[in-house]
Amino acid sequence: MTTEGIYRGAAVRSLPRPNSRYATGRICAAEGCDTRLSIYNKWEFCWQHEPVHTFVSRGKRKSRKEAA
Repeated sequence: MTTEGIYRGAAVRSLPRPNSRYATGRICAAEGCDTRLSIYNKWEFCWQHEPVHTFVSRGKRKSRKEAA
């Protein structure tokens, strides 16, 4: 048996979703702050003035047996 005509490889997968982008040239909304925001920052404040957000864990939950 010859190896001609036999191909190996992985299935073609779709590309990951691109990152969300926001308007360019935005400035932090805090009074007196002139920090320019990244196009990837969806908030209206810079890291220094952004209020604390609650964190929602989306990982796998442990069963009661595993947690004990």
